[in-house]
Amino acid sequence: MRNRLTYIAPLIGAAAAAAAILAAPIAAAAPGSAAGPLQQTCASSGSGSVCQSPGNVQINDAPPPVQFYPYGGEAFLL
Repeated sequence: MRNRLTYIAPLIGAAAAAAAILAAPIAAAAPGSAAGPLQQTCASSGSGSVCQSPGNVQINDAPPPVQFYPYGGEAFLL
């Protein structure tokens, strides 16, 4: 009896795993509109830019370029 139990337990576990995989819902994308892709709009805000479309927003907040001449590039100020 003990031999049969050691062979049946993994079989039942594998069957339960297969049933769980088969019963899981299938991932699918939401249906899109028939009008085509939506356009992305971008706007500048301070030192960065904001690009957005329905359901998506991208913010680019890069620092401004470094100024290597702190006195405005005028030689007589040094």
